[in-house]
Amino acid sequence: MLLLARIVVAGCAIGTLLATFVSILRTVVLPRGVPARLARITFLGIQALLLLRLRFSSRRDDYRRRDQVLSLQGPLGVFSQLLVWSLLLFVCFAGLFWSLTATGGLADSVGHAFQLAGSSMLTLGTVAPRGLAAQMLGFAAAGVGLTLLALVITYLPTLYSAFSQREALISKLVVRAGTPPTGVRLLLRTWELGRFDQLEEVWGSWEDWFVELGESHTTFPLLGFFRSSHPNNHWVLATEAVLDGATLVITACDVPEQTRSELTVEAGVQALAAIADFLAIPHAPPDEAPQISLSRATFDEAWDALADRGIAMRDDRDDAWRDFRRARARYEPLLTMLGRMTDAPRSEWSSWSGEVPLHRPPILRIHNA
Repeated sequence: MLLLARIVVAGCAIGTLLATFVSILRTVVLPRGVPARLARITFLGIQALLLLRLRFSSRRDDYRRRDQVLSLQGPLGVFSQLLVWSLLLFVCFAGLFWSLTATGGLADSVGHAFQLAGSSMLTLGTVAPRGLAAQMLGFAAAGVGLTLLALVITYLPTLYSAFSQREALISKLVVRAGTPPTGVRLLLRTWELGRFDQLEEVWGSWEDWFVELGESHTTFPLLGFFRSSHPNNHWVLATEAVLDGATLVITACDVPEQTRSELTVEAGVQALAAIADFLAIPHAPPDEAPQISLSRATFDEAWDALADRGIAMRDDRDDAWRDFRRARARYEPLLTMLGRMTDAPRSEWSSWSGEVPLHRPPILRIHNA
């Protein structure tokens, strides 16, 4: 009976050990966006706890209070992943040690196995395993412990470096477009500064930003839930403002063709689509006559504001609205879901709100069909 128990425990420990290694490999080592079930379960658990905390808060309708609570979501998600990996590895090695060295009473043998696992993984050497198989397992545990420590040392600086790069351009956008930023304010401010004919420099930097956004927020998906230091700044809101600004230039303003604005919109749509695919957010290309949440009245107000400042506009406002609506339909649904998921601050142009259903990435199906 004891032999059978050892075999079962060893089999379960090896299976869990391999699953944990795969999760670490997918999340930290593999340089591409591959969903990991264990990491997703851990993050959704942290998210549920924070949302529960907000539900029982008397100030849950205060955005600054929600921002304060949800600012812990990203850091706690990272910490909990590292903690879960470490605990699973520790328990798995304890199970393997128990299957090799189980002697005496159950409580004593289990306690001794945990001592061996802790001493080996932390390379303390306080308890030495006996027997060739147990010693080899001790060396393996020490190697895994050191490897996990090395991954943590490299993972966290890389993660926070990507976060800092993302936030730098968002802070620059606030200077150009105010708080909260919108596309029309971006164009008006640029016109006031006499740099409207130099918008290409703006689109160029944001095209690069979108490319990096798609890469970093699928390779390190927790980055999407790291919030800016200022409550009114957010990567989803900044994305909306820049894409709206570039789309207004393309569809409404009568200016010489600016290819970088078109490339910026394309890069932004592709980045949002990549993040949506990773999070299993359903999306499809818009139809021939798409509908958007932004009203015609809001578009007309933007048109009048731009025209009043002296910016040349197209002759046919109705055609411009149709073109703008068709272009915005490519990215608005994605921004709606991402803005709701991350509880991003809103501007008068934003399409997400508390009425939008909250999308939670599936656990059992981690790839899109």
